[in-house]
Amino acid sequence: MDNDELDAAILSHTRIRWLKVARIACDVLDEMNLPISDNEVEIVMVRMQALVARSALLAAGDMIRPRYSEIRLPGAEDVARDERGS
Repeated sequence: MDNDELDAAILSHTRIRWLKVARIACDVLDEMNLPISDNEVEIVMVRMQALVARSALLAAGDMIRPRYSEIRLPGAEDVARDERGS
């Protein structure tokens, strides 16, 4: 699995609402038919951190702890504001 393919899979499973890092990691590994192991989850998490560093994703919580951190696509405030009609 190369970084571009992994980044695309991560972004395809991320939404404008907050989702747990662990959930997205498992969804990505499942899509790619890879085992859900500590090593594989760590690889996905490193790519998530790279996407956060590039501002392609927003993060909340401690990204080292996938069950206690969340990510989302940027721009959710704008979408929420548009849905409210403000």
